[in-house]
Amino acid sequence: MNSAQSIGIVWPGPAGREDIEETRRFVPDGVAFHMTGPPPRRHTDLLDGITLERLLRMPGDSNIEAAARELVPLGVAAIGYGCTSASFVRGVGGDRDISDRITAATGLPATTTSAAAVEALRSLDVRRVSVLAPYVDELNAQLRRFLEDSGFEVVHLRGLNKLGGIEQIPQEDIRQLVLQLVDRPDADGVFISCTGMRTSAILDSMEESIDKPVVSALQATVWDTLRQAGTAPNMPGVGRLYLQPVAV
Repeated sequence: MNSAQSIGIVWPGPAGREDIEETRRFVPDGVAFHMTGPPPRRHTDLLDGITLERLLRMPGDSNIEAAARELVPLGVAAIGYGCTSASFVRGVGGDRDISDRITAATGLPATTTSAAAVEALRSLDVRRVSVLAPYVDELNAQLRRFLEDSGFEVVHLRGLNKLGGIEQIPQEDIRQLVLQLVDRPDADGVFISCTGMRTSAILDSMEESIDKPVVSALQATVWDTLRQAGTAPNMPGVGRLYLQPVAV
C-alpha cells in the first residue's frame, strides 16, 4: 500500500477492540490505519488510575518510541500519539517533545493529541473555548493552563473527576453534558478532552444543537495525523473539523 494512504496511532496502553473501532470511524475510506500501544511499565500502572503522578511518568517513557517503531514496517506515512493528558501534562513544549522523539525514532512526521487539538481549534477560528474533561481537578488545572498558554481563553471547564472508566461513558451522556453543562454563550467552540471519550456518533448533532464547532480529542488526533501524512481529512459525518479546507 502507498504510504500516503496509511497512518499510525500510538495508543497510551494496549489498544482494545472498541478503541480501534472508534478510531476507525475517523479514518476516511481508502486510508488504512494501524494502531499499537506500549504495555504498562509496571503491573500496577492501570490500577493507579488517571492521576497527575501517573501522567507525569508517562510522557518520558521510551515505550512510546518503541511502539512507534512497530508501525514503520507497516508503511505508515505519519504517526499520532493518542493521549491528551500525557501530551499536555508537562505544559506547552511537552507535547512537541513526544512528537519530536517519535520522528527521531521513525523518520516520520508525528503529532500528539494536545498539539492536534490546538491546530484543530485554530483551524475552526475558535479562540474562546469551553471544555469537557473527564479528569481529576489537578489534571484539569494542567489542561486549562496548557490551553491558555497556547493562546485560548478558557471560558468554562467542566471536569468529571474520573480516575477510570472513561471509555464506558455513553455518547448520549457526553452529548447532554455538552449541551446542558459545558457550552457557554461566550464560547466560540467546545473541546472534549481525552481520547477515551467516545464522540464519533454525536459530533454532528452537538454542533447542530449549539451552532458552533465541537472538537474531540480522538477526532483531532486522527485529523492531524492525516494532515501530517499529506492526506486531506475530508469526510462528512464526524464534525465540522473534517469539512474544513486545510493545507496538507
